[in-house]
Amino acid sequence: MNKLWNIADLIDLHFFFQADEELRRREGEAALAKRDRIIYVAKIEPQLGKMDDIPPRILVRKWLAMRRLQYRQERGHEGQVLPGTLWQEMALLCRGLVFCCGLLAGAGLAGSLLVYAGTMPLNVAVYFGLFVVLQLVMIGLQGGLFVYRRLRRLPMESTALYALIGRLLMRGMDGMRRLVQRNLSGQRRLDLAALLGGVRQRKELAALLIWPAFILVQLGGIGFNLGVIGATLAKVTFADIAFAWQSSLQLSAELVASLVRWIALPWSWLVPHAYPSLAQIQGSQVVLKEGMAHLATADLVSWWPFLCCAVVTYGLLPRIGLLMLGLVGQRRALDALHFATLSIRPLLQRMTTPRIDTNGERESTGQGRPITRPPAESVEPGGPGRGMEPAAPPAASAPAVHDAPTVLLIADELYDECPQELLVERLRSQWGHGRVECVRHGQPGAPLAEALLPLRTAVEQGGLGSVLLLQEAWQPPLKETELLLRALRDIAGEHTPLTVVLIGKPTPQTILTPVDPEQLRVWRQKMRAVGDPCLEVQPLVQP
Repeated sequence: MNKLWNIADLIDLHFFFQADEELRRREGEAALAKRDRIIYVAKIEPQLGKMDDIPPRILVRKWLAMRRLQYRQERGHEGQVLPGTLWQEMALLCRGLVFCCGLLAGAGLAGSLLVYAGTMPLNVAVYFGLFVVLQLVMIGLQGGLFVYRRLRRLPMESTALYALIGRLLMRGMDGMRRLVQRNLSGQRRLDLAALLGGVRQRKELAALLIWPAFILVQLGGIGFNLGVIGATLAKVTFADIAFAWQSSLQLSAELVASLVRWIALPWSWLVPHAYPSLAQIQGSQVVLKEGMAHLATADLVSWWPFLCCAVVTYGLLPRIGLLMLGLVGQRRALDALHFATLSIRPLLQRMTTPRIDTNGERESTGQGRPITRPPAESVEPGGPGRGMEPAAPPAASAPAVHDAPTVLLIADELYDECPQELLVERLRSQWGHGRVECVRHGQPGAPLAEALLPLRTAVEQGGLGSVLLLQEAWQPPLKETELLLRALRDIAGEHTPLTVVLIGKPTPQTILTPVDPEQLRVWRQKMRAVGDPCLEVQPLVQP
């Protein structure tokens, strides 16, 4: 029950949500509600108990496990694997490749630097500067940015790296969209726009992509340092290597020895002789005009333990620490997901809302005309036992805050014909909205700011539960609709639920008619392309 989420789980969850969209398009909302309710009652509730005792992240995790099992049973013989499994395999492969590339790069660079012809010893300062100082500078920049973000309490989204990667990613996707949409049909262009909008809607998940990249960098750094250490030890073991130091600044051997002791402090207590003494430092100083004749071999080989320990202490161990930091940061980012977004609320409600099936059985007469047999009430155990009306499919909107009003915007051409009392009653019974205020907008000659004044008043007086926008599904969404939604978002705030409530083509009896499934799909895709994570589209009367 306490199994943790990972990125592969989130990828599979998004995959099954996309598959559910196709199922909703073919068979309607009722098929999803029936399947998810069966999963909850038959598999989840016997193990975990009632919904009140189960956090959403665990409930969704159990649902995902059941859907994976169903997928393997249905598609296992076809050899198809889930995208989450592909992600895990590709991530493991990338980590191995990056580590091996770092290992080869470190070994190659150190091996080329440690080429000794016997005429002039290798300069300690070049080795130390390239493999220790340069890495310390890079790690110091990473650590400094991390500490600065922590002190300023800045989120991951505000970092320069995140902004750069996000901007490059979105520009790359926009460029690909412009490149390929010329050869796409109108339907394909709509699907592509909805996909890009879905990426923008899941900005909180985009931060998770920073940590895998950060972890890859640290694995490459660990491989690089191991390559440097391995090449150095191999050269020392199988070849005659001489190290010396020199400087035109006329540094004294005492100053160099003091600096070496300070650098060796982290490991001197564990390996006391892993750095050269003052006498060895004096004996390994190179003066070009004097040559190498006066240098002793014992002094020239006394530097390699110091150099290897320096690479381990200031190169390898910080990379391991940053790797642990990346793993912990990724874990915390996954744990911070609240699993109460608009894409998950419908799933939670489908599983926990009792259903009453009243579908009649159809028989065929001799003349080929179907006869509808009155159905027997099929009341789910634990569900409501009164009433003959079929239960309305669960809506995605969460119940509004009890004291915060819900504002329903109705276009001018619909306002007079709309049965507001029946409409409000449906909103209360189906979606749990409390106090609903109907607002007329789109009157000829009336500015939009005046129509939206009730929203501003509600926000200023203590909050707004949610905003509903009534639209006719048979009329395609226009640019004006998108502009209106953006204006509503600016007034309501970033996290206020915003729902486009759709009705079908009006009839002489009522305008509250069911929505055509294809029209509902088009509206959802167009609204997903807006990129608002708290915007959803729901039919008032289920198709």
